[in-house]
Amino acid sequence: MTQRLNKILKECFRSRRGKRADIRRIPVNKKAADNHLDKARNNLNAMRLMFNNEFYDWTVICGYYAMYHAVLASLFIIGLRALSHQCAISAFQEFFIFKGIVKKEYMTYLNKARLLEKKYSDTLRKARENRVFIQYGVKTITNEDVGWILEDAEDFVLRIEELLAD
Repeated sequence: MTQRLNKILKECFRSRRGKRADIRRIPVNKKAADNHLDKARNNLNAMRLMFNNEFYDWTVICGYYAMYHAVLASLFIIGLRALSHQCAISAFQEFFIFKGIVKKEYMTYLNKARLLEKKYSDTLRKARENRVFIQYGVKTITNEDVGWILEDAEDFVLRIEELLAD
């Protein structure tokens, strides 16, 4: 784990001035995990519809949320509840990527979803930043810009489903 990630994750577990921590330990919650996987699948369906109807900005947003809900499902299965994107992604990276449970390539999928203006990025956190950029920005996006997310998001959600089924 990098020093920076370690610091971020420690902050996520810390309560501050009457505010709950952004990540809390909870009993393993298979039902919540299943509900988030259902939400991930719904987002995959929406992603395909958006792509087929040439709403490419929403294609990326739906793809990102499909992967994000799969991340939340993976955390519920190990007894963690995340209340922020940054903390959920940091925990996923620590408990699944760095431990070798999920291949590093899945981080790349999320990275690409967050930063369309770059083909690849180094951190999962950048995926969320791109979602914000696309959702609130006005840049024109083409099918060449987002075609990759159809496969990447589906692969990501499928891998988490397989992981949780074991």
